This record gives sequence, structure tokens and C-alpha cells, in this order.
Amino acid sequence: MRIIAPTFSVNLKVRAGEIVEADRPIRYMKGWTLARVLALAKRWKWEVVFNDQERAELESGPPSAA
Repeated sequence: MRIIAPTFSVNLKVRAGEIVEADRPIRYMKGWTLARVLALAKRWKWEVVFNDQERAELESGPPSAA
């Protein structure tokens, strides 16, 4: 996943709906849920770009508890 803002552009790695890696200046988001990051991105009007695999995971919904 990539966030593009007016003053920075960063990569994030999402696994099971949680941020597991993040570049500076948003490294503090590690451990946040994807929903929380997307809400912040919407509020600050940041562009969020997903690759095909991430998009497919989002469309399939949250992982089910087995």
C-alpha cells in the first residue's frame, strides 16, 4: 500500500488488516488497523494506492475467525 500526501509519499505493508511495516514519517502507524489508517488518510485527503493483491484482500473482507 502506498500513501501519497502533499509533502511525503510512503509505503506500508498490511497483513491481516494490520500495518506491519511503514516508512518514515508514518512509522508510528505500525500496529494500527487498516481501517484506522484509511480514516486518517481520508481526513487529511491523502491518496491511498493499493496493489492488486491488497485490493483483492480488501474486497474479500476481514479474515474469518476459525
